[in-house]
Amino acid sequence: MVKKAHIFLTILIGLALLLPASLLFAQEGENIQSLKVVGNKRIDESTIRYYIKSQPGTLLSKRQIREDIEQIYSLGQFKDIRVETRQTVEGLELEFYVKEISSVGDVEILGNEKLDSNDIREKIGLKRGAAFNDHLVQESNEEIVKLYREKGYFFARANIETQPNEDNLVNVAIRITEGEKVRIEKIRFSGNKAFPDKELREQMETQEVTWYSFIDESGVYQKDILKLDMFRIEGYYHDNGYLRVKVLEPRIDINQRAREVHITIPVEEGPQFRVKSLDIKGDETVSPDEIQKGIQTKVGEVYNVSQLRRDILTITDLYGQKGFAYADANPISTLNDDDRTVKLSVEVDKGKKVYVGNIEFLGNIKTKDNVIRREFRLKEGELFDGSKLKRSKQRINNLNYFEDVKIDTHRGQDPDLIDILTTVTERPTGSFTVGIGFSSIENFVFSTSITQDNLFGNGQRLGLDAKLSSIRTDFDINFTEPRLFDSEVSLGVSAFNEDQDFLSFDSQSTGGSFSLGKNLTEYESVSVGYRFAVVEVSGVAAADVTEFFKNETRVTSRISPTIIHDSRDNFLNPSTGWRHVLGFELAGLGGSKFTKSSYEVTYYRPLMGKLVAAAHARINYAEGYGGEEVPNFERFFMGGATSLRGFTLEDVGPKNLDEDPIGGTQSLLLNLEIQYPFTKSFRGFVFYDRGNVYGNGATITDTDTSFNLGKMRHSIGAGIRFISPFGPLGFAYGVKLDKKSGEEAAEFHFSAGSAF
Repeated sequence: MVKKAHIFLTILIGLALLLPASLLFAQEGENIQSLKVVGNKRIDESTIRYYIKSQPGTLLSKRQIREDIEQIYSLGQFKDIRVETRQTVEGLELEFYVKEISSVGDVEILGNEKLDSNDIREKIGLKRGAAFNDHLVQESNEEIVKLYREKGYFFARANIETQPNEDNLVNVAIRITEGEKVRIEKIRFSGNKAFPDKELREQMETQEVTWYSFIDESGVYQKDILKLDMFRIEGYYHDNGYLRVKVLEPRIDINQRAREVHITIPVEEGPQFRVKSLDIKGDETVSPDEIQKGIQTKVGEVYNVSQLRRDILTITDLYGQKGFAYADANPISTLNDDDRTVKLSVEVDKGKKVYVGNIEFLGNIKTKDNVIRREFRLKEGELFDGSKLKRSKQRINNLNYFEDVKIDTHRGQDPDLIDILTTVTERPTGSFTVGIGFSSIENFVFSTSITQDNLFGNGQRLGLDAKLSSIRTDFDINFTEPRLFDSEVSLGVSAFNEDQDFLSFDSQSTGGSFSLGKNLTEYESVSVGYRFAVVEVSGVAAADVTEFFKNETRVTSRISPTIIHDSRDNFLNPSTGWRHVLGFELAGLGGSKFTKSSYEVTYYRPLMGKLVAAAHARINYAEGYGGEEVPNFERFFMGGATSLRGFTLEDVGPKNLDEDPIGGTQSLLLNLEIQYPFTKSFRGFVFYDRGNVYGNGATITDTDTSFNLGKMRHSIGAGIRFISPFGPLGFAYGVKLDKKSGEEAAEFHFSAGSAF
């Protein structure tokens, strides 16, 4: 419509210029004395004048006036422009008569119940005050229908009515008929022989309707998403050697009466190709043998496009570790259709060796630069190493001071320098939390804490914690300096008052501790701690009293060396890596004499898709020396959110005559989980737990006096963990697989902190 108007106007201008000059214009070349703009309402006169070159003081020119008209018309705000000349007392006056395109007035949306009016207004071009054009009506209609289809309302329709008024405004009424939501009932494939329909559907974002579609909006037909799914299916075939595959245009069958969509996707698979040869063309910087060990593509195996891409990154990383940050690996594939093989060669251009230039930080408003810089495994001026750069990002993430960490590299001032820019988004590191939970043993649990994990931006932690329930009253204040004087040495101090009812006795401990730690390697660290406590034991029944199990006040003074290996990729939400903790405690520097030994291991590994497997195990052993036994308050107990889920401490281990737990001197624990990260901060999981506490007691029917793999309690269950503004929180529900008489069948658990 606009184009036709432009042609029509051009013709009018051409005809006008053929008329006698006296009809439209004064004498060509006559001096213009004044300029007048008439008819504009919305468009400011100064804006129009800006595009007119025929100004007072210039000579009248038909050609220039034609160009002026075209310039004004190009603004897209006018549907008619006319120019006249008039002789006045002062001289020649040039008059531009303009007629503006109508503007959009009121926009009313009617009939929309499923979608908010504001969501619709954001998508359409018909907005109040905008220039009205007929094409906006059709475009807005299409956008509304598209928006409804994305939400599953496949048969939604929009009728747009326009009504001009005397103020040159066009009022708009959009009447929507939404219809019922339509879901994808079935997705089928034709021509597929190598993979069943189910396996191909798993590669798609488009899914069939399920019973839980009301939660995740699955089963909605979206044309753009389905188009991307075609590439995903094609990529899946490529990753399985079908390099000639063709995924054809899907057929969409719509059953309006049943409100169903059926999709059929034709596939032409072609032959499967294998790797016939693999030639790495590099140099002595990284040997071919080293490259072959690092990559997954092997001769004789099915050709995998995605795996080859990962291998190319591995090759460039290997060169990056040698200082060649800009190394380029170019794969060349030669297909042979006769024997269905691929000859593969990789040409490596290592480029120049580069060194670290400037390391800069952006976004850390509170956190001081040195707190981030000390986590970097690279120093300015040293040879660049790509693996160290990745590890630096891991370490900065593991500080848990930032919601997001992004590291970019770019060429420095010299060709052999590479600058590093780290951009962080800080998260709140100080918190005041109040929580209420429930346990069948502790009844209502009230907890509160005031913590600052990044004190004054120095990376120090200060915390005050309290936990109250029917069986415990705990208070603790602690301070940690992870990098004493920016060194590899850490310092921690704490003071505590803990009062807990173990059902068979009460224990109140008051004291303090301090520890020193040091990183030995990138993943190994060692620490030595000292803890002093005065412990008051009460509530021991007369029938249970022994020489070392009685009501008394005792002192414990212990030293505890610990060795840790931790290669997890993320401390809060790991998906890969190991954590080993080997600990030993020696008490007897004053007061009770006993030793404790423990070994704990945790392993995370990605499974298919987003699934993560997690395994955790812990073994504890304690014994007295110098003629003493392990005090009752130092024995091991088990049951709860971070140990044996589905059980409470009264369910596990040796018991007294009243069937109350008395703890043990040995314990075994195994936790197995399958985790699914719904988001970066939210995970669901299912678990299987197995464990027990061993030692002497009046009742050891469900346990033994020492380690016994045949006598272990076990449970299954599910739960969630998420990173809240107050730190990591978790909920789990465990069901006993070996429920005993008098026990609850299951337990609900609440936890604050990491999983294991």
